[in-house]
Formats: sequence, C-alpha cells, structure tokens
Amino acid sequence: MDVKWLFFDIGNTIYDETEADKDRVEALLSDNDYDITAEIFYDDMMNAAAAYAKSPFAAVRNKYGIEETTPYYADKEKLYPDVISTLEKLRMKYKIGVIANQPSITYERLEKDGLISYFDICLLSETEGLEKPDREIFMRALEQADCRPEDAVMIGDRLDNDIFPAKEIGFKTIWLRQGISCKQEPVTDDYVPDCEVSSFKELLEILDVK
Repeated sequence: MDVKWLFFDIGNTIYDETEADKDRVEALLSDNDYDITAEIFYDDMMNAAAAYAKSPFAAVRNKYGIEETTPYYADKEKLYPDVISTLEKLRMKYKIGVIANQPSITYERLEKDGLISYFDICLLSETEGLEKPDREIFMRALEQADCRPEDAVMIGDRLDNDIFPAKEIGFKTIWLRQGISCKQEPVTDDYVPDCEVSSFKELLEILDVK
C-alpha cells in the first residue's frame, strides 16, 4: 500500500476485549436468575455483532428481556500478541494515529501500557464529541495529520464502524478480522476492505515492512 499514515481502532484491534466481554456476561448472569448460560449469551453477542448491532451486549439483553446491566471493565482487556513489536517496525516507515470510540481515560491507559509514544495523533470519541461511523471524526483526523484520504489507511475490526465510513471518504482500508465482530460479512461492496488480516503481525507483510 502506497500510504503515509496508518490509523488504528483500539478495541479488538490493539486490545483483545474477549475476556472483558465474557466476564461482564458472567457477572450479569450470576447476579440474577436467568434461564440462559454465559456461553449462549456470548454466542448471541457474536451473532448480534455479525448483524451490525451497535452494542451486542445491549442487543442480547433486549433479546431476553433483561433490564439489569453490569459495567464493562476495560482493565480485563489484554494487548494482542505482537502489538508493540509490530508498532515499533511500522513506526519506522509510517506516521501512526488512532481513531477510536473510546473514553478519554483510554489515553492514560495507552501511556501506562507504553503505547502512546507510537502514535502521532490520538482521536478518542469522548474527547472529540464524535464517534464512528460519523465521517467527521475521520475528516478531523486527516486535518490534524495534514493528510489526504488516499494517503491514509484505516485499520480496524468492524466493517460498519471502521471500513465502510473510511472507505467512503477515500481511505484505503485493512480489516483486522478478530474479536467479537469477526463474523461480520460485507452487506455491499462499500463494506469490502482493500485487505483482510487475522493477526496484528500480518500487517507487516501487507504494509511491506521488514
């Protein structure tokens, strides 16, 4: 890919949210007497994500008429393997940014985990007052980067939030097919990414970095 900037999502792209999601489900079901197992609930969440539910957790709660909820604990998330080593290599060739639907405190987490130094800009939905798939947050990132859309690639785990809106603007796109949205399928050609990978490390080959 002939680009100058790489823009990354955070959840299920850099951080694996699987354990956090499953712990949340188990907490919800253990605190209440529902006739459903955590395994079935999580499988339904994956199906909801495949159907483009904005919040798979909320969608499954609604499916079973569950009014109660439980908080999501981001400290249960884990970095995917090879994230830091891959970012180190990508940083030698590209400028790197973040476009993510995340709370402002995520910036502190990136600092704590030794990641923030790899990012030249970081746009978080709570800080920007915008969230994907709103195209304005992508345009704002391009403006801050002083980058044309055709010189940028968006890398994320969701076809609806990451690939589709970025592609419409003119970004190149890489779908990192992992996490709860891995069963999504393009609903139109506009949802088809330029490239698809199943692990963070595979980005090195796609982006021609040794």
